[in-house]
Parts: sequence; structure tokens; C-alpha cells
Amino acid sequence: MEEPFDAVITGLDEAGRGIGKMPSGKNFFCEGVFPDEKVSCREISSSARYSVCEALEVMESSPSRLAPFEPGKLLCGGLPLAALDYPAQLEFKASRVRECLERIGRFDSGFLDSVMDPIVSCDPPKRYRNHMQYVISGGRIGLLASGSHELAEYDGELIEYEMFSKLRAALEKCFERAPTNLFEGLVLRASERTCEVLAEFVSGDNAPHEIVIRDCSSFIEASGIRSSFEDACRENGFKLNGLLLRISPDKASRRTRGGTRVVLFGIDHYDEIFCGRRMRVKAGSFFQVNTKQAEKLAALASEGCSQANVIYDLYCGCGTLGIGIKKPGQILFGIESVPEAVESAKINRSLAFQDGGADECTYICKDVLKADMKSLIKSGKLAHPDTIIVDPPRKGMDPGVINRIAEIAPESLVYVSCDPATLARDLKIIAQKYSITKVTPVDLFPHAAHVETVVLLSKL
Repeated sequence: MEEPFDAVITGLDEAGRGIGKMPSGKNFFCEGVFPDEKVSCREISSSARYSVCEALEVMESSPSRLAPFEPGKLLCGGLPLAALDYPAQLEFKASRVRECLERIGRFDSGFLDSVMDPIVSCDPPKRYRNHMQYVISGGRIGLLASGSHELAEYDGELIEYEMFSKLRAALEKCFERAPTNLFEGLVLRASERTCEVLAEFVSGDNAPHEIVIRDCSSFIEASGIRSSFEDACRENGFKLNGLLLRISPDKASRRTRGGTRVVLFGIDHYDEIFCGRRMRVKAGSFFQVNTKQAEKLAALASEGCSQANVIYDLYCGCGTLGIGIKKPGQILFGIESVPEAVESAKINRSLAFQDGGADECTYICKDVLKADMKSLIKSGKLAHPDTIIVDPPRKGMDPGVINRIAEIAPESLVYVSCDPATLARDLKIIAQKYSITKVTPVDLFPHAAHVETVVLLSKL
């Protein structure tokens, strides 16, 4: 075992781990420690470029630390910043966006001073998640520790809706009365505006599906889980829309949260009010987990679309962003590769514009990379866009998509990013044809390391 050494933490990496230097000069990463802290560490793994260490003691704590360091405590994998005060979290996230734009995008510091706005904070930074994915282990329901298969202690008030805390407590009481190994996970989704809840149990059983469905359904009824969930919802002013079962018997389906999904009771969706418009969220579909902050993000994106007659919404998913910012009279075209998402977008279009405007939204099921927008415009299937919104996955935009956008040359672009590194890489290319007018980080995930960014661009 490596000998302990002392070091000063100088920063945080993209995952929220502390960064420091070993006595040899090699960089190391360490969970649970923050900038300006003096720590005693031990190396636990090493590569040619860096090492990973564990903290044994924090000898000098950061003034931004909220809770004392506890050696050996299992840290919740999704909340690396939970012990850091919120202003320091915001500073880290805003700095990360800027650092990526300077280092990867090669944008001048003075230029960034002129276009970067302060990060949009989450107020209050707690109880914000409308979607939680829990692990069930030994009758307990919670989140995994970082790099472990064990459950970690965490404060539910930091992230999950209060209704979810109530449902977790109700389910653990049921498991005390009737222990079982039938389930390995629980997914809860809800709206605090429509007060609708959707619950999905996850089974990894590889027995024939009809047997798994029969056993799980019988247990949920016999153990009182369904009635306990209904009672907990009713007592807190909510309604349980549906109880579902997802069978994910292999690693691939568990990793992608896919598999076979069946409704055991009720329906497979709930409704949300987003930007004043009703939208439907189906089990398994993507919807931003922080509704209030997503509305702030949409408001920023809408600034880049205010003068547009025709808007393209690329990687539109189930259509929430485009529908949320569309104004009366604006024509919206959404392009998305997942057929289920496109069908959801069409449903959301009908729900959101019941008083008129649904016919101004068209959705096309195509891979954005393979969609020849120039040819579709020539054929009349698309109108020429004034503004294009891009909201790509974490991997960012393929150069081919950037080239297709350049071919049709809209007057303005809105780039919504969930990864500052790929954003900076893409903007370096896009900036050859478009000028950046505004960059705004948005904190949708307090206590996690992720940060969203909205960038407005205009044609040179």
C-alpha cells in the first residue's frame, strides 16, 4: 500500500473531484475534497498521466465546506458537491464553462468578458428533481456510493421532491413487513404543478417475462405497496397515475434503462406544466429534471428566437423546448431520430396548443446528421429557418451537422449545451461563420457537477 502524503487541493475536475499534485509532481484526483484544502492522501490507482487518491484526513478545511470531512464515509456518486456551499458550487460551474471556452475553444479572455453573463442560480437549491432513479438493496431505497454497489447516506432534501421522500419511506415500511428480492430499482417521476406521480419498479430477473410480471404484480398487491403509495400520494395532495414494471435482465438494458416496460396499474404517463403549457411525460422518456430551472433556460433560448418567423428545433426530443418558447405565429420544425420521442412531441403539440397553434408545429423523424435540410427546403417539406436551436446530447454536435447548418445559413443560432467541453469544441468551428453574442451558464443540478449553458449566436 502506498505511503500517505500531504497536498493542497487547487481545483475541481469536471466530475467534482479535487485536483492536486503528488510529491512526484504528477497530478491526482480525489473525491470529497475542495479547493484550498490541505489534505492527507493515499494513492489507490495510477496511470502514466495521473493518479487517483483517497483522502485520509482534511487538515485545513475550505471556508466553503458545509460538513466536516469523515474518513471512509461513502459519498453519494451523483452529489460530489453536497458538502460545498452553494455560492462556491456556482463559482466552480461558471469557471468550468469559461475555462473550457478559453482552453478548448481558444476564445480570448477579453472577448469572453464581453459576452458571458453570470450563472443563473437555482433558488432554492433543494428539492428540485422531478425524476429519481433509486437502487433497492436489503429493503432500503437510495442512491449508490461513488464507484460502489453499496448505498450511500444522503440528504433527500438536497435533491428529491418531498413526495418522493414520502414514497421511499412508505415502501421501506412495506419491505419491513414483506421482505423480497424481486426488485432492484425504483423510478419515481412527478409534477408538483399537476400533482401527478408515476412509479416504476425495475427487475433484473431473466425468467420468462410473463412469470416476472405475474410474480411482481402479485407481490405489489399482496404486500400493500400499491395501497401504501396511493395513501401517501393522497395524504400529500398528489395522485398516483400509474405503477409500472421494467424488466431489464442484462447489462445493456440496465445501462440504457431499456428493456420491457409494462403497466401494472393505471397509465404510463403524467402531465407537466412547462412554460405555461401542458405537456405529457411518458415513462422512459426524457424531460429536464429541474422544471423551474428548465423554464429559465427556455427563457434565455427564446431571446435568440424572438425575431424569427421560422424556427428549427434540432435534437428536439419530445418537443418541450421548442414548444415552450414558440410564440403565436411562429412556425416550428422539430427534427429527432427517436420515433417514440417524435410521437410524444406530436402529443405535446396537441396538449400545449389546444387554443390554436398546433398546426404551426411539424415534427420529422430523422437523424439530424442524415437530414439533408437544404434538399428538404428545396422540396418544400421545410421552410427556410430564421433561427436554429440545437440541444445535442453530451457528445455535442457532429461536424456534419455543423456543415448542414452552415449550408442553409440561418440568421441566428441558439446552442443549448449540457457539456462545456464539447460546447467549446463545437463553438470553435461555428465561430468561423457566426459570432457569439451571449453565453449564460445555468445551474439545473445543484450539488452535482453538471452545468448547462445557453449560447446565442448571429450570422457574420
